[in-house]
Amino acid sequence: MPIIGEIQHKSLGRVLVSARPNTRRVTARWKNGMVNLNVPSCAPLPDINRLLNEFAPRLLECKPTLRYTPGQVLSFPGVEFVIATQRVAPSRILAKASLPVCSLEVGSDWDFADPSTTRAISDMLCKIARRIASGLLLPRARALADAIGHRPAGWAISSGHRILGTCSAAGIISLSHVLVFLPAELRDYVILHELAHLSEMNHSPRFHQLLDSYLSGEEQSLRSQLRSYDWPVLRR
Repeated sequence: MPIIGEIQHKSLGRVLVSARPNTRRVTARWKNGMVNLNVPSCAPLPDINRLLNEFAPRLLECKPTLRYTPGQVLSFPGVEFVIATQRVAPSRILAKASLPVCSLEVGSDWDFADPSTTRAISDMLCKIARRIASGLLLPRARALADAIGHRPAGWAISSGHRILGTCSAAGIISLSHVLVFLPAELRDYVILHELAHLSEMNHSPRFHQLLDSYLSGEEQSLRSQLRSYDWPVLRR
């Protein structure tokens, strides 16, 4: 189907207009965060604008809320994730894991409004995060450990989504790769939480007093922020 082009509508925003030969039928639907309008090949621009004005109320009522959109940039300390589209491999999602900018290119067969696309993009973001987590998280973790005078027996990156960090009885601290998707203060909170376990292996009042001292009295505030944090990936 030939694409006429992209136009800007006052209430719908960007609209991709495609010509459908040998038909008088007009259809409009949301795809990838913008309206895709299919019109007969002979449709003049004034008619297209009139049709969009007629369709606008219904289209706005059913406009999907997208977690990810083409052109979106997810920014975190030390790394950005740039989400784009590509037509080279329409059925695939291509990715490049590198610091400070990682790229994720979604094939044109994928619909950003489809929940399966959301899951696939989230999974790919996590896959990228696993590759960069060591280089991104561990230098900061070691610096925090040095600042408070702790020397863990070792560091590791874990693949869990729900458990953000652990400290073993042997003194090995594991940090989840999803910490990549946290702001700096919440990353530090999780790291210092595990470092505090080198002195107190439970969550006793002494543990919280120690952690609070590491966090300059902000433990409760940061714990609350982490609990209410709107994660940019699906944690499963």
